[in-house]
Formats: sequence, structure tokens, C-alpha cells
Amino acid sequence: MLADLVLLVRRPLQALRTIELDRSLFQGLIGLSLSVVLPGLVSELAGLAPFRPPAQLGSLPSLTAQGADLYARWSYQNRFLLPMYGILISAVLWVLAVLLIHGIARALRGQGDFRGFLRLAGYIALLGLVALPVGVLDALARIQGDATLAAATGQLTGVVAVGILLWQNLLLIYAARLHYRISTERAVAAVVGPIGGVVVIGLALVVVAAILFVVSQQA
Repeated sequence: MLADLVLLVRRPLQALRTIELDRSLFQGLIGLSLSVVLPGLVSELAGLAPFRPPAQLGSLPSLTAQGADLYARWSYQNRFLLPMYGILISAVLWVLAVLLIHGIARALRGQGDFRGFLRLAGYIALLGLVALPVGVLDALARIQGDATLAAATGQLTGVVAVGILLWQNLLLIYAARLHYRISTERAVAAVVGPIGGVVVIGLALVVVAAILFVVSQQA
């Protein structure tokens, strides 16, 4: 699978054609599992860092500062549990996205099956491991207590994550076109809608959870 990952980075379109023809669903599921478990383990490593309150609390409105401080303390108290939730949520969101893409692609007269596209998606998810070295560097910076380096690596982690997300979406479009034998336009329609919906659902859940948390802490 390491060779497949290297081929995905160097020649992604050729790699997807090889995966479509020669790889099993089990291998795809392994790729999906690694893509969510290993970043979770890096987050567990970052949990060894000491607690630091949010910066510039004094410049924020009173209620906002109170909520930020409460959330920071709660996150630190549950720093080893939250990555486990993150692993489960990430896995569910990937499978949900694949299921939605499959449904739309079939509705657009696609010919492929769910198992085959899940196999391809598992390998595409595996590309997220390209950002793993940056995540490890960020975790080590936090453990060492270097605020300047931690801020820089945190920003780099965010930029790399956005770049990989866009890259994965492009590959999902190509994979949908390849697997379901549909046009590029239909593949874009099948992928962009579900991925956008999953992102919106994820953001909505985060906002609702944050609001409920602040209200419960104040109570």
C-alpha cells in the first residue's frame, strides 16, 4: 500500500486506474482506516502538551473570552478522548460521502457499484497521510512549549489540510468518472453536491455542539 500511495502522489490518474482493476475492497478499507486512525494517534501525541490558555483573551468581549476559556479548559481535560471521537466521525463522514456520491452517480445513469467506488475512495482518503509529518511537527512543537513554532506549524497544518481536501475532491471526481463510466460534468455533479453537504453538516454539528457546551458550562 505504500507503493500505491507513492504512485497516487506521483501519478494519481494512473494509480486510480490500477486500483480500479487490481486492488480489493479490503485494501481500500485498510486505506480508509489508516487515513483516520493515524491522524488520531498524532492528536493523542499532541495531548501530552501542557495546558496553555487562549491568547489575547483580554482583547475579547467578556462573554466571548469566558466561552473561549471554558472551551480551552474542557478540550484540555478531554484531550485524549476527543481524537477517538474524531476517528469515528471522520470514518462515518467518508462512508456517508461515498454513499451519497454513489446514489447520485447511479441516478445519473452510472454503471458502477458501491463496493468498487468505496475501494477507490479508501485509497483517495489515504492521501491525507501526506500531511502526517506536518501534524507530527506541530505536536512536537506544542509538547516543547514553543508558542512561536506551534503557531507557525498550526497555520501550516491548516493550509496543507485545505490543499489535500481540494486534491482529494478532484480525485473523487476522476474516480467517479472512471468507475461509473459517466461524463466529467456528471462526475462533478455527483461529487461536489454530496461533499458540500457533508461539510455543511459537519460545520453545523460543530457550531451546535459549541453553543450547547457554552450554555451548559454557564448553567
